[in-house]
Amino acid sequence: MHSLLRSRALPGLTALVTLLALGACSPSTPAPTETPSTVTTPGPTATPEQPLRIEVTAGDVTLEVSVPGAALDDPPVHVTPDPRAGTSTVTLERSMVDDADDTDDPVTLALASGGAFETRADGSVAVRAGGTTVGGLSAPRGARLVAADDTHLEVRPLADGASGPEDDDVTTTLGTTAVEGTDWGDREGGPSLAVVPTDWAREAGQAGTDLVWAELVTADPDVDTATMHDQLECHAIGAPDKDSWNLEPWRPDVGLVATMAARCNPTS
Repeated sequence: MHSLLRSRALPGLTALVTLLALGACSPSTPAPTETPSTVTTPGPTATPEQPLRIEVTAGDVTLEVSVPGAALDDPPVHVTPDPRAGTSTVTLERSMVDDADDTDDPVTLALASGGAFETRADGSVAVRAGGTTVGGLSAPRGARLVAADDTHLEVRPLADGASGPEDDDVTTTLGTTAVEGTDWGDREGGPSLAVVPTDWAREAGQAGTDLVWAELVTADPDVDTATMHDQLECHAIGAPDKDSWNLEPWRPDVGLVATMAARCNPTS
């Protein structure tokens, strides 16, 4: 009863206390709030100063593909790795190569894992490190790889007069495994080494053959003879799809031309 009487007698005081209490709990200015951290993301389009960069790895070899002016939300370059095969395929939209013919900013491939590029006459490129071939790039379809220096390649249109697909995307495959298996046996009257190349090595051109040879010599230094090398080159050029490439150390060293004339089996 006492509380009820006090409440009726002092209605103004009660309202004032309530107002002051609310004022104490509600500051006149909003309390500062913590600003969430922001993540800086690239703009929708890369520039020549900051090109789109994509890493390509196969085995122990790593490349970096740089594409100036590429749209980041729809990149014109795609990488398809296959660790089981020791390969990684780079696919580049043709427009990026054709447009580069009129600019000083072509698509480039940089060797990021050490070593150096060595271009081959057939358009393929070997990757060399420590004095041996450790990988390679197949000759690209519809384009060519031009050495800017030992560790950088430019993707350029085919030279004037060269033929190639006009509408297809440009592709090249980095490979680091060239030999699927070997087997020594006695064939055609003497010891013979049956070499089974990987699918990449069969199609990669000279760079693939270079890696096959490097892997064979590393596994068995006695293989390193001129006649065995010529027989390997002969099979890679003339019989790439043969199940195995049979190399005989007892065959005479007659040079590559004569070896090919003998269908890879020189006898005199």
